[in-house]
Amino acid sequence: MDENKTTEEQTQTEQEIKKAENPNKITVFEILVLLLVILCIGLFISPNFLTKLENRKYAQIQTNASIFTSKALSEFSTNPKMKASVISKKLTEELNAVNKNPLSKKQPAYSLKERCEGCVVITPDDKLNSISVEAYSNEAALLVRTVIQPPSFVTYTRDLTVPDKKKKAKDNKDGK
Repeated sequence: MDENKTTEEQTQTEQEIKKAENPNKITVFEILVLLLVILCIGLFISPNFLTKLENRKYAQIQTNASIFTSKALSEFSTNPKMKASVISKKLTEELNAVNKNPLSKKQPAYSLKERCEGCVVITPDDKLNSISVEAYSNEAALLVRTVIQPPSFVTYTRDLTVPDKKKKAKDNKDGK
């Protein structure tokens, strides 16, 4: 009987020692639950970060268009007899060396008559001596349109802080 008591005591002491060694042992199940919670939080928050990043890229495209408009007006004022196509070509080459396309690293920031992803499209008209400056988003929404006809210009700029009307209409249909 003494032997049984000693073996029982030994097993109890061994179990107590094991518990004392690592009382806060984390199980695999707890780690999986923690990872799932972090993943859910990340998926919930990520759309906000993605739209803000996209809006910053679109704002950079609008800035590129504004830079071209300013430089073109400056060129027209210093050289009033210069044709719009000559000014457009000169400024496109000059500004492509300095500015980057925020949506596509392979495409230039400015393009003459060719529409590309993230490009500011420059369309000169020598008959009217005017330059049209346009830029579009990935979804083909107009971001900015400027018509430069010296000594003035007219600009439309899309407000990036206001959601699209299409999205609002879609949300209203889904909610009803």
